[in-house]
Amino acid sequence: KFAVGGQKLYVRLFQRKLNWLKVNKIEYGEISVDLSPIIEELAKARFLQTESELEDLCEGLDLLLAPELKTLAKIFHLSNPNAQKQQLVEDFLRLAKQRSVFSRSQAGVGTVILKRVKELAGKCVRVCKGPRAVFSRILLLFSLPESVEDEEAGSGGQGQLSTVLMANMGRTVFPSYTVNRITQVFQDRDDLIRYATAAHLSNDIATAMVNGNWDEANNLYLCAKQTWSELKNHPSLSYHRDLPEYLRRFTVGWVYTRILSQGVEILQRLHMYKEAVQELQSLLSQDVYCADSRGRWWDRLALNLHQHLKSTKKAIGCIRRGLADPFVRTGHRLSLYLRALRIRDSPSCKSFRGLIHDLPAITVEDVTHVTINGKMCPQMGMGKSVFLMEDVGDEGGKDCSASTVMCSVEELALTHYRRNGFDQGIHGEGSTFITLYGILMWDIIFMDGIPDVFRNSYQTSPLDLYTDSFYENRRDVIEARLQQLHSASSETLAELIADVWTTQEGKAAALVSWGRFISLQQVQGLVSCLGGMFLSGVFRRLSKDLRHCRGGLPDLVVWSTHTQHFKLVEVKGPNDRLSHKQMLWLSELQKLGAAVEVCHVQAVGGKSKHIS
Repeated sequence: KFAVGGQKLYVRLFQRKLNWLKVNKIEYGEISVDLSPIIEELAKARFLQTESELEDLCEGLDLLLAPELKTLAKIFHLSNPNAQKQQLVEDFLRLAKQRSVFSRSQAGVGTVILKRVKELAGKCVRVCKGPRAVFSRILLLFSLPESVEDEEAGSGGQGQLSTVLMANMGRTVFPSYTVNRITQVFQDRDDLIRYATAAHLSNDIATAMVNGNWDEANNLYLCAKQTWSELKNHPSLSYHRDLPEYLRRFTVGWVYTRILSQGVEILQRLHMYKEAVQELQSLLSQDVYCADSRGRWWDRLALNLHQHLKSTKKAIGCIRRGLADPFVRTGHRLSLYLRALRIRDSPSCKSFRGLIHDLPAITVEDVTHVTINGKMCPQMGMGKSVFLMEDVGDEGGKDCSASTVMCSVEELALTHYRRNGFDQGIHGEGSTFITLYGILMWDIIFMDGIPDVFRNSYQTSPLDLYTDSFYENRRDVIEARLQQLHSASSETLAELIADVWTTQEGKAAALVSWGRFISLQQVQGLVSCLGGMFLSGVFRRLSKDLRHCRGGLPDLVVWSTHTQHFKLVEVKGPNDRLSHKQMLWLSELQKLGAAVEVCHVQAVGGKSKHIS
């Protein structure tokens, strides 16, 4: 058992990336001015490795700062010793592969470089992988990640530990709910290790993809595919299949299925479309794991068959089966249908029109489109468009000095609507409505009585929030709340908002962005304009399928405190188009009685900085 200083230092090093660290760079004055004896104690207990175990040249080079690498580059007469760090590392690794020219018995060049690296680095340490993996698994067991996006199993558990530390310091306060853990997710230690290993692998693949290392990602994917094929008949899998969907996410099969799904993108990037099609067909042939991804798989399959493999007949069959799949929702459903219409209207696909005529129609109402002009700021590189706008003081008038400010398309549009009588406006995209939903449904989201959705004290939402089970498990109370909202007066809505706002503000809840509104009064003013009937319609859609419906809500909500009128606006900059999810939401919101608009911002030249 370590003394308190050892415990504190280990926790801090555990929180950092799994890299070698120079001892003279490790400074934690709150633990001790001299950390050397504590580091020695941790190393002696095999919780830390020392530089004697540093054998990988790449890891050693990574440890050095750029000036140190340049010094080393001059010693070894590299052709460009003043190059960037990454280039120098690559040059050293290339040099290390050469054999020494002096004698067969002499160590290779790589060993000589590593020796010099260690001399430059001085004493260094790294957290031992064995104990670290045990702590990671403990944290994983203690707090299963809530949503797919937050899954940190592959990061080693640092996120979970940070959460606990923030809560213990009082910096993060979680909502009140009852922990009700009944079902055992992992059957034994081996089951947990298999899951954690798969999660780490998925994380490594995602990192390689983000960095554009597609060959490395492909090798990892193929390795995972092989491991999964060997595991498929394991007895634990039948137990996993019987778990509810929101717990099945924490099984080895779910993670490997996600890896195979990542593999589809990797194969497409490498132009291996035939292999991508085979992988998609394999994924769609199973219905146990990742049901919420089936829409994306059908969409990808239709795209690959039609565009890349030029197999139109198979593409139509794929669209037909995709539209019949109950798990294909919202944007993916519309995407499949519109692909069928493009095939139907294509002159080269005349002979296939008979296969399309009886598809179930998906109607999307058209909405109002307006265009405003704005002066674009000349910019370098890609990225979002930046516009120039004259920022006139609130009083206006000709004596007012105006300054030119840079702004986004959304800010430009907000100014346009402000000048057209909408004195209030929020650029929040989906978070404006999602936050209103989180506030007005707070007690239902955190209600008792549903087993296994709250498994520890540090959750920001129930585990089933983004699954069909969320609505099914709470159907009666959700329907009662929607009915209450439907007939609620402005005063009642203001009270419902105030009850939650005054008791819960600042608590960490997944759906609520407390900073989205300036004040409680602003929320109440907006809700009064929107009205209960409209809100209940939006909330019904969110309750039944939050996973697929949280995306695509309009960018802006603008309203007038004088007339109580509101407008929902999707803003599109130059060369920007509506996504399928946005088309569906705009149509749905219009059906619910909202004034809906798509505001296109057109870039103009000239000296004018005004919006017209």
